Amino acid sequence: MEELLLRLLKESPESFVGLVHGYIEKYKPAVYEVGKEIVNVARDYANNTEICEIAAIKKKNQFDAYVKVGFTEEQATAFILSDNLQLVKNMEKLSSNSSAKVNAK
Repeated sequence: MEELLLRLLKESPESFVGLVHGYIEKYKPAVYEVGKEIVNVARDYANNTEICEIAAIKKKNQFDAYVKVGFTEEQATAFILSDNLQLVKNMEKLSSNSSAKVNAK
């Protein structure tokens, strides 16, 4: 199929455009339905307060554990903020590494 499309593109660009347009029109309703479902899942996820509550409980437990073993509240907060900052740095590094790999191709 790929070879046929490439040959058609080379030999008759206007026919290629017509063929591609036909495929787009044929499959557009299905693509739109899949897109709507993806948006619905994203909406459900965004409206799920339980996820945020779980994350908050984890942070609160982490804070309480630092204080329980003898750190001050300020130190506990600093440790948590440091962990968050390190996570952001790691994500930025991962993102830049991914971008470099894509650009290298």
